[in-house]
Amino acid sequence: MPYQWKKLMPNRAETFLLKNRKTLLWILGLLLLYFLVFHNLTRFPEPWFDEGSHLHVPKTLVKYGVYADISSEGFRYYGPTIGVGPTIMLPIAAAFKLFGIGLLQARLVMALYLLAALYMFYRLVEHLAGKRLAWIALALLLSSRSVLFLQYGRQLLGEVPGFFFILLALYLWFSRWNENDWKRLALIGLFFGLAMITKYQYLLFLAPALILSWLLDIFYYKTSTHRNFLIPGIVAAASFGIWQLLTLQYLGPSTALENLALLRASAEKAAFNFSLTQIDANFEELTARAVYLGTAFPAFLYGFLISLPRTREGQKWSVLFLLMALNLVWFVVASIGWIRYAFLGLSLSSVFIARLFWALTDGFHFDWSAGRLRSLFEAQNAPRIALSLWLIAIIVMPLCKTMLDIAAPPPPYAMQMAAYLNENIPLDAVIETWEPEMGFLTDHNYHYPPNALLAVAVDHVYYEGEPVQEHYNFIQTEKPPYLLVGIFSKWTEIYPLEELKEHDEQEEQEEHEELSGQYELIATFGDYDLYRRVEK
Repeated sequence: MPYQWKKLMPNRAETFLLKNRKTLLWILGLLLLYFLVFHNLTRFPEPWFDEGSHLHVPKTLVKYGVYADISSEGFRYYGPTIGVGPTIMLPIAAAFKLFGIGLLQARLVMALYLLAALYMFYRLVEHLAGKRLAWIALALLLSSRSVLFLQYGRQLLGEVPGFFFILLALYLWFSRWNENDWKRLALIGLFFGLAMITKYQYLLFLAPALILSWLLDIFYYKTSTHRNFLIPGIVAAASFGIWQLLTLQYLGPSTALENLALLRASAEKAAFNFSLTQIDANFEELTARAVYLGTAFPAFLYGFLISLPRTREGQKWSVLFLLMALNLVWFVVASIGWIRYAFLGLSLSSVFIARLFWALTDGFHFDWSAGRLRSLFEAQNAPRIALSLWLIAIIVMPLCKTMLDIAAPPPPYAMQMAAYLNENIPLDAVIETWEPEMGFLTDHNYHYPPNALLAVAVDHVYYEGEPVQEHYNFIQTEKPPYLLVGIFSKWTEIYPLEELKEHDEQEEQEEHEELSGQYELIATFGDYDLYRRVEK
């Protein structure tokens, strides 16, 4: 190659990159987004208890035309039917009807919800604070290992779809603040209502946030009209109420009361647990380095400060702050401390963290007049550069860990066990298990413990309550031919495995002879163990 061409090639490459940098950035961004949302969609995260129980409902609806969970004894109209709303169940059922029943089809629907939530999050923050800050907040949201936005958004859970409806309502509300006609306000209220229906937990924060925002406007901000708050609040409450009436009519009063009792029992220990020891642990959880590298609490205080100005913008920030504060305060004071319960508050925290860093660095502006190297140590630049590096660390380190998890997930043990069951176990044989994901992955005749035992399990694991085994003896009384034990069964210790396994010593056999048979291990895949009953 002639010398002049060698000399010109770097210049041409540089010119090409400069001219097409925006296109290249968009391509790289789309590739990254595809990787984060769709790559290894059925492998990461692994199917587990909550997702599995929710998946039963659309599968049962498509196979039998009944909106219910199912066990070997028949349909169960409680539990998962209220764990996630019809805003998720019905689209997934439609996907099953069109493309067949499968985990990929269900998670593709959830991935679309995930993309919609990311888009609305960006649009909302862009409206409040501009494009650059919106990108920073979006990066914080996606990368956080405390929010786990990608992990929850890829599975059939209610957090991300419910968050999407909240973001959509807030964007429509804020973009024409105090200028919305009654139709638009009603639509905003409908989306708030759909968020509550999608994830019942959001009712705890949306309802008081709307009421408090109205009261703050009356006594403090005085910048808006009553209808700006009343119409969305009334329509949201009506939407949630209508869904409850439809549920009552469909399920019947007795089943509805059973659902209510189940919710009350579950909430007593998990959602309304006022314990000083737990409060201290919950506060440490939120202020730990794992939560945005310890910046969540300073951002919380900053969010309060930027909500103080008696302006329309200050009032908008106050609505976001109230939603965040109500969730995080409840998490600390009353919850069992599962970080997933702080999903809404921690997701909104990313906005306040981004704005806090933006304010401290004057919009990431640096003075390079003294030269790049020397300017690093200038009094004006050094703190801003340190804060910028801190922000980069908050985003990059957890994002790399998540990307590694997506790229190299653990072996698909649930799928491997499902394949084994399909090849070796008759479909009509009763399989006792508390791993509901298996009931979605195969069509076998599973029997599950009643959902009411979930509250007993939580009390046992977290508060040293009575063992779940003392409340459940299906294995001993019904003697099903197969027992499938996985992560959740082992965590709750619901099955007395030490008693069910085959014993070699005659003394032990006589001690447990009332079981009229023992169980032997016939297959293991990761944490999944399959036992077969052997008659004596």
